[in-house]
Amino acid sequence: MNETLTVPIGEQEHLKEFFRALNENGQKQEAADFSSLVAQLGQMEKQYAAVLSELKTVQGQLDRIQDKGIRAALKKGVTAIQNKVEQAKEQLGQIRADLSQSVKQALSDARQQGISALQKAVDFIGLKAALTDMQGSLHASVSRTQKSIDRINAVGSELHALNEHTKNLGRVLTGRETKELTARNEDKGVLAAVAKPLKQSKSIMEGMERGVTRALQSVGRLEQAAAKGREEKPSVRAELKTAKQKEPPKKPPTPQKLKEASL
Repeated sequence: MNETLTVPIGEQEHLKEFFRALNENGQKQEAADFSSLVAQLGQMEKQYAAVLSELKTVQGQLDRIQDKGIRAALKKGVTAIQNKVEQAKEQLGQIRADLSQSVKQALSDARQQGISALQKAVDFIGLKAALTDMQGSLHASVSRTQKSIDRINAVGSELHALNEHTKNLGRVLTGRETKELTARNEDKGVLAAVAKPLKQSKSIMEGMERGVTRALQSVGRLEQAAAKGREEKPSVRAELKTAKQKEPPKKPPTPQKLKEASL
């Protein structure tokens, strides 16, 4: 079974070996940035699980709504959020698999070419693009979730107002005085129970967005370090050639010296 799919990314042995190699090679900042990146990816794995659990709770609460039209409309919105979250979760799975494979390649190259090859096989450009895409998916999910929360609150307010008007209508029909309409308590009722886990999901995803931003910052620093390490140093042969070119040209022998040489 693929280790990248079954073992938390921070516990994979080749990643631990990679960190050790960087530290032993004096690349402590790079090791710290890699550690931060892996920690962010590991945290996001847990956060996606938490978000999907909250959304499952939302679907269960929606089943308690008796009005089929309202229930169907709200379920449609929550399903759209779930689909977007699942999409971002798949992106994370691909990111961790690609990073894991890149690290394995880097270690293999380092064993054959020396420690200087440690970072050359890691595709930082691809990693940055994938994280940026996932950040976009998370942002879209946060936006959709807020719209669903607003829709739930709007439906709740309308139903509350309708209920208040119905009560006043009953009072009018029985010759009693109407009462002033009261404000809806957004913390009570079935719709409040639906909105609560949605708000929690939104909060988690906003935290994940910030996590992706930190991961991108780590990748940016690692990319710069790798680019610096790839700067080609002049070879010994090239240095000798350059030094030879700088030597002043030898003067041809004078006629006197030629005459002396012939004697």
